[in-house]
Amino acid sequence: MNLLNLTLLAAHEPWVYSKGWIVTLVGFCIVIIALFVLSMIFRAVASYFTKQDAKKLAVDSSKLKVEQQKLTTANSQLTTGKGEIPADVVTAIGLALYLANNQHDEESNVITIERHQTSWNDKNYGVRHWNR
Repeated sequence: MNLLNLTLLAAHEPWVYSKGWIVTLVGFCIVIIALFVLSMIFRAVASYFTKQDAKKLAVDSSKLKVEQQKLTTANSQLTTGKGEIPADVVTAIGLALYLANNQHDEESNVITIERHQTSWNDKNYGVRHWNR
């Protein structure tokens, strides 16, 4: 006999029907193992990206320190003998920043929406045709 005949004969035996809990238990274990493997994969990917972010943050912090050093040297060049920036320089810088950041176009505040007839909103191509 071949394997298919043996399988069909075994499938109709009464002990197969009484042991259905074995199939349930094996299926449950397969699902639990698959979920565990997926969770391990997700944890590995998350830790990889966390390490990449930490490296970027370390590089950014070192660049920030260099920029702060440049700013402190620039500020020390602007200071007077008392250690303060003159008021007219502060005013000029503040005015330049205000004018650079607060530029707006003058708008007419009129909404002009015109309806254009296209084949998307054509009444002839509608789904419902009411016969009156």
